[in-house]
Amino acid sequence: MPDWRILAAITALGIASYAMRAGGFIAAGAFRGDSLVSRFLCLAPGNLFVAFVAAGCLDGGWPSLIGCASASVTIAATKREWAALAAGFASAAFAAALVAG
Repeated sequence: MPDWRILAAITALGIASYAMRAGGFIAAGAFRGDSLVSRFLCLAPGNLFVAFVAAGCLDGGWPSLIGCASASVTIAATKREWAALAAGFASAAFAAALVAG
C-alpha cells in the first residue's frame, strides 16, 4: 500500500497544475483577440520550444548542431516529423562517432 504522504503530494501537485492551467485560460480569455499581448501569447509556445532546442543544440557541440540542421532540412523537404527525427538522430550519431574518433 502506498504511503499516504506520497498520494497527498501527487494530489496537491495535480491540483496546483490544474489551477495554473485554468488560471492561464481565464487570464488569456480576458484579452481582446487582436491585442499585442494576445498575439504574443499565441507565439510563446513556439518561442519557448526554439529556446530550449537552441540551448540543447549548442550544449551538445558539433554533433548536436549537425543533427539539428539535418532534422531541419529534412522536415522542410518532407514535412514528416518521423523522417526528420530519424535523419537528425542518425546524422548526430554519425557525427558523434566521427568526433570520438
